[in-house]
Amino acid sequence: MTALHKVETHTSIRAATRSDSAELGSVHVAAWRATYRGILTDDYLDSMSETTLAAYWESILSDVDRGIGVYVAQNIRGKIIGFADSGPERAGPPRFGEVMALYLLPRWRNLGIGRRLVQKCAQQLAKEGFTALAIWTLIDNPARDFYAALGGTPAEQRITSIGGTKMVEQCYRWTDIRTHLANK
Repeated sequence: MTALHKVETHTSIRAATRSDSAELGSVHVAAWRATYRGILTDDYLDSMSETTLAAYWESILSDVDRGIGVYVAQNIRGKIIGFADSGPERAGPPRFGEVMALYLLPRWRNLGIGRRLVQKCAQQLAKEGFTALAIWTLIDNPARDFYAALGGTPAEQRITSIGGTKMVEQCYRWTDIRTHLANK
């Protein structure tokens, strides 16, 4: 059994519930600090609050009209090690879906878990009738090549502001969600 196969058989993906909010807040903060240290200001990253983000995720998971779904990856002990959030593309055409968040704790990266989370989102979006998919990421995100490796095509860019710092975001697009992601 390969290391990747062991990880895949010892992790599970499921829909998030409101009771996951505290763990989602913790993973969110840890993932941002690990990924964006040196890209965003230390003051901004250090000011991130697990409590504030737990409240944010609780509100997201309480809003039944918000979108398609939040999915968590759990290790064999049931601890949340990553998650993905998906729904209608925020600034896109109708029937285009978006993975709005994809966060993994650092030690669980590069093991196929992020791929499984994106695929779960894509499967649910396709089931709901969405035909295409977008994922936006900071252009300086060291993990952005992951989206290209999944088959996403670099598309438009936009300027965003995070913590008062202007940053460039890159969109990766899949024009047919069913053939590129949902059926894998």
